[in-house]
Amino acid sequence: MKNAAFYNGRVTTVEDMTVPLNDRAVYFGDGVYDVAFCHNGKPFLIDEHFDRFYNSCKLIKIDFQYSRDELRTIIEDLISRLDDKSDDIIYWQASRGTAARNHPFPGDDVRPNLLMYVKPKKITNLDKRMKLVTWEDIRYKMCNVKTINLIPNILAAEHAVSSGCDEAVQIRDMLVTENGEILRDAVTEGAHTNIFIVKDGKLITAPLGCYILPGIARKHVIELCREHGIETEERYITRSELFDADEILITSTTTLVRAACELDGRPVGCRDRKLVDDLQSWYLEKLENATK
Repeated sequence: MKNAAFYNGRVTTVEDMTVPLNDRAVYFGDGVYDVAFCHNGKPFLIDEHFDRFYNSCKLIKIDFQYSRDELRTIIEDLISRLDDKSDDIIYWQASRGTAARNHPFPGDDVRPNLLMYVKPKKITNLDKRMKLVTWEDIRYKMCNVKTINLIPNILAAEHAVSSGCDEAVQIRDMLVTENGEILRDAVTEGAHTNIFIVKDGKLITAPLGCYILPGIARKHVIELCREHGIETEERYITRSELFDADEILITSTTTLVRAACELDGRPVGCRDRKLVDDLQSWYLEKLENATK
């Protein structure tokens, strides 16, 4: 099979899969999802993706029925059906269930639905630097939940594409931290990535909390820096710091670690190429070692 999809026990191709109209994902976006990368037929960092997925379910009160082992078994079965097992993406989502359209949660007799697919996805070209554009972060305060409600992210991503760029950097005009501090022009994250800057050899990125997704690649880039003696700091970056940074880095499950060369039509970064090269090399080494 060129790809394989699963929905509540039914297995077919992505193109042939159907979902009931009354699945609450259809008319409410009432669900959460996660995405993992698969290399050489082996999922990469899958347990950490499971951690985030189950936490997302918990945060929006979806009583997900499948165990980790059951999810793993479904993933392994879908991967085994693929013609090409070199590099693939694994996507899965849980909706609150299938019920007549009504805003409150359905009754206890309604069980969550599981949708999953696996399809080819080549590793991104890490050598190609990205063009970025800024975008006002108009999302609510649940960005740490990987919900399928993604309209603000879609608008940001479309703005990037229509501007001839690769990714949008979301910035909040005003952000109130958990300590009550008011920040202006605070960089949160990309449309579907986490954002870092490098300044004077230090890696800086937004802290975990309700304004950003706890990226798996983000976590491992920070760990790699600490393992190799590179100073890290988790705090909000300002718009002006982006333009003054030695490097701007973009991370995600499928982006891995890439650097930027342009922001809002102005040249940026490209002043600490060794650190960029090192981080990319270390991350690829982790990927290869984990999927041998």
